Amino acid sequence: AGLFGIGGGVLLVPTFLFFFHHLGVGENESFKLSVATSLSVITVSTLFTSGFHIVKGKVETKLVIRLIPFITAGVLLGVFTSHAISGKILKKFFGFFLLLFSLKLLKDQEVSQKTRLNERVLIYCTSLLSAFLSALLGIGGGVVVNTLLFTFSEMEVPKIVGLASVLSFTNAFLGTVFYLTMPAKVTLNHQIGYIYLPAAVLASAGSLIGSRIGIKLLHTVEHEVLKRFFGILLILLGIKMVFS
Repeated sequence: AGLFGIGGGVLLVPTFLFFFHHLGVGENESFKLSVATSLSVITVSTLFTSGFHIVKGKVETKLVIRLIPFITAGVLLGVFTSHAISGKILKKFFGFFLLLFSLKLLKDQEVSQKTRLNERVLIYCTSLLSAFLSALLGIGGGVVVNTLLFTFSEMEVPKIVGLASVLSFTNAFLGTVFYLTMPAKVTLNHQIGYIYLPAAVLASAGSLIGSRIGIKLLHTVEHEVLKRFFGILLILLGIKMVFS
């Protein structure tokens, strides 16, 4: 997350899925546990970065408040959709998302000319979509915000990055709360709702250390080369999740 500017869900969900599978959890429950536990970790990992953007004035607090109903609606829709659909279908959908994201990562470039859209409608729709995909797939949703706003918005880059960070935290926090309260089949000790607490606590602690390491490495290693390796890794993960 620190190295590539993402929430980390694209790696957390496949890792947790592998972990839960080897603990003997069924495919349907393991994916939903992975999504919910991933969101709980992202809540911690994005807390300080989103707060930093707000303190530095890169995010309008009033705008975030106006977006809360859209974020809440998107998260609720994502949680209930995840609860209703089988884990196998969700895993394949996540695999397709990984493939799309990896292609974007490998071909990422500045947009020379933007297609102008109504700014207010664009931001509201973006917050709704990012919240839905966040709750459905266990990602922060920042990649959705960045992709849409960089392509169609006239907002300044620091404001887009700041808004993406704050929305990632809000999406993950609300998703965590809702997944904690959802009636789920208990398959592991120390499981509350769809969240497996030991993994959430330990991965959250690791994320705080890992993000700092990533930020430091960002300025000392060849970023483009690492980005390509990371993109290839996501393609392999996506193919495995789609066809397994």
